[in-house]
Amino acid sequence: MTNRLLIIPAKGTSKRIKGKNIKHFYGKPMINYALINAKDSKLFNKIHVSTESNKVKKIVENLGFKVDFLRPKKLSQNNTPTVDVLRYVYKKYLEKNYKFDEVWTLSCCTPLLKKDDLINASKKTKKNKVLLSVTKFGAPIEWAFTINKKKILKPNFSKKLFKNSQLLSEKYHDAGAFAVFPSSFLKKEKIDLKNSFLGFVLPRQRAIDIDDIDDWKLAELMYKINLTK
Repeated sequence: MTNRLLIIPAKGTSKRIKGKNIKHFYGKPMINYALINAKDSKLFNKIHVSTESNKVKKIVENLGFKVDFLRPKKLSQNNTPTVDVLRYVYKKYLEKNYKFDEVWTLSCCTPLLKKDDLINASKKTKKNKVLLSVTKFGAPIEWAFTINKKKILKPNFSKKLFKNSQLLSEKYHDAGAFAVFPSSFLKKEKIDLKNSFLGFVLPRQRAIDIDDIDDWKLAELMYKINLTK
């Protein structure tokens, strides 16, 4: 049996959407959707919300999930790598004599994700690989441009710019939804991720990474569409 720790990073502050992680989405705090999917999947031995905020802690505990400890402020900066947060939480639980085979991280802002996505991903993990949720780019990256202050476009791949999309291979990017780390990775001070990734593909309609208000509105629209199906 695989012992799994789930860490849901949930800072109390957000640059683009104030209080994004606990802002109400269709009548419930955003983080509620991630917590319920995690609980209903029945995958995890421990579900931990990693936050520096007592306000977030109170809301999470009112939803029925205990927060065993708060995150240090120094690990709650905008430039703090997620893997540093995971390593901190994992080591804290080691000190409490918990042992885990896998450490998962799940974004707070995943209201479109399904518990089956987590269940299906759990069947694809491997001991020496990081499994990352990914989704397809909406258009070939070979068609990408950089735009400068004068609004002048510069093609990033000029030799492939006018190639038919059928002649170009599909490309994927991090969906920002969840990732799975073998616990052995987090025991190391430095993690070499080269050639260490497996991909779990999410459909684009369930892989909206909510960074700004436009993303939020799109997620609301997609959620409403799913409700009417």
